[in-house]
Amino acid sequence: MMSQPEILVIIFSILFLAQTAIFTYLLVRARRRMERLVVIGELSWPEQRLCGLTETEIRIMELIESRGPQSAKDLSRALGLSREHVARTLKRLVEGGLLVREGKPYRYRLTELGKNSLRSRDITEA
Repeated sequence: MMSQPEILVIIFSILFLAQTAIFTYLLVRARRRMERLVVIGELSWPEQRLCGLTETEIRIMELIESRGPQSAKDLSRALGLSREHVARTLKRLVEGGLLVREGKPYRYRLTELGKNSLRSRDITEA
């Protein structure tokens, strides 16, 4: 027969495992929901975020629009910024659906969403 402290340890272990499983399930479910929202556009990312684009993000998008697909190295040289900074910025823009990354070495181009975002930004600033 087990002592009372041993029983309590078992009970708390089971509760901890159950709690961990529930939180993991909820996190996975929330992540899937967010990915689905971004894919179908319910979040309206450009409208919410366009005003919050950094100067670097805007400059990168404008360079790609004017010059066509660019590598991180090309953009880094043109902007006079470190390749690491440009790469982090490109990653954010790709995750936001404004750019797409293609080929090896990677070249970045604007998506329709990115083009529309630049156009709407030009209209609102005019």
